[in-house]
Amino acid sequence: MSNIALYVLIASATIASPGPGVILSITNSLTHGRKKIAYGILGISLGMLGVAIFSATSIGLVIATSKKMFLAIQLVGAMYIFYLGFKIAFGKRKSFVLESDSNLEVSSTSAGRLFKEGLLTSLSNPKPILFFMAVFPQFIDTEQTYLSQFLILASAFCLLVLLIHFCYEEAFALASRYLWKAQDNL
Repeated sequence: MSNIALYVLIASATIASPGPGVILSITNSLTHGRKKIAYGILGISLGMLGVAIFSATSIGLVIATSKKMFLAIQLVGAMYIFYLGFKIAFGKRKSFVLESDSNLEVSSTSAGRLFKEGLLTSLSNPKPILFFMAVFPQFIDTEQTYLSQFLILASAFCLLVLLIHFCYEEAFALASRYLWKAQDNL
């Protein structure tokens, strides 16, 4: 646990790299606005906590050592990501309403649905299982209590997910407002 700064650096790089959760956060930021984006990000973060708990148990070891089981999880994750992409590409188009200060809001998607999508996106992604199984042991001191160390590492990861995904949200919300203003000026 003396290398917690290194863990935070590795976890931050992993979280910030584009993946299903980042893509979902960006998509939600562009289509649902600031008022609802937090629910999706919270779902992603809590899903990661679930994956961390799952990975910390011996069940995670079974998946990592069983190629068939890991392939099954990958396929389920890929099907869910395909479903989200299909829904975005061919789903019912929603109209944007420009509010004051050029904030975008789409009112037809509930906060609960965004939370559920974030949660399922994290839970169906098999890569975090391997991340937790590969990285956690490197930062666990066998002389100390495992549970307290696990809670620190998992909590840090979940907080970093919140922080980094909100940064993505802010960046794309700013870009979106800039593009809407530029379009209005044409």
